[in-house]
Amino acid sequence: MDLTDRKILKMLKQDSQISLQRISKVVSLSPPAVRERIKKMKDVGIIGKYTIDIDYGALGYDINVIIEILIKNNLYSDFKLFISEQNDVEFCYRILGESCFIFKVHFQGMQPVEPFIDQLQYYGHTKTHFIFSKTV
Repeated sequence: MDLTDRKILKMLKQDSQISLQRISKVVSLSPPAVRERIKKMKDVGIIGKYTIDIDYGALGYDINVIIEILIKNNLYSDFKLFISEQNDVEFCYRILGESCFIFKVHFQGMQPVEPFIDQLQYYGHTKTHFIFSKTV
């Protein structure tokens, strides 16, 4: 992977629907050459999928939290099943450190936050961080 591939990836990360024409102007290659580079990155697994950036606030989810959980009593499998069934969880990662998992949840107001955290207490000890804004 060279500097040109990195520039292409950065542009696709910012806008996955950017035109080949626009990318080609920035990286000084023809659109077919850009297409071929993108295809190669897909073929080797560098590009896994194209996705969208959802504005959860526009959908009424005005409360966003990051929750860390330290699993107790070896309930890892039970927790993974529980968290995979939660529609408002954006992501969940298994991590190394003071906690076992970290995940992001969207809520429509404050009311559902406490009952959700209460449910989590069965699986382990939690630490909740309310998100004020996104910086990057």
